[in-house]
Amino acid sequence: MSLKTGTLKLELTEKRPEEIEQIAKDPRVEPFLTEKWMYPEGMPESMEFTIYDNGEVIGQIALKSIRWFNRKAELSLFLKPAFQGRRLGGKLLESMMDYAFGELNLYRLEAEVLEYNEKAIKMVEMLGFTLEGKLRQAKYHKGKYFDIFRYGILKHEFDVYYKERNP
Repeated sequence: MSLKTGTLKLELTEKRPEEIEQIAKDPRVEPFLTEKWMYPEGMPESMEFTIYDNGEVIGQIALKSIRWFNRKAELSLFLKPAFQGRRLGGKLLESMMDYAFGELNLYRLEAEVLEYNEKAIKMVEMLGFTLEGKLRQAKYHKGKYFDIFRYGILKHEFDVYYKERNP
């Protein structure tokens, strides 16, 4: 099916032409597209980012269990052991939080931390997360059960934290 208006022709297409994809990626066009156009199959439930350092894969950071209506997601991060203890985790999480709250317009982020991961507990608390509860003996590891701590942070709490750290 096609329509005509003056010299312009509108043609109904089953599959999106590559030329349309290229136009949509233009930085002068992309900001004006709706999420429905960008994600025609529905909004993603997770967004996983591979972390590279000088071309080497060193870990992953992700937004999981994204709930677009409620504007919340769970943060997940892991790094190769050789890259742990370098304060990269905090920088990566802060960057992802800025993206989630700023670009994706999420309102709430959550994190689960195992009770024996003391460095991760310190890191999320330093980033402004609040301990909201614990899942008792919810993780089985090496013959024992451990608690999982549930943390959360809201956009306005991050905004205060972020402004204090980046005046």
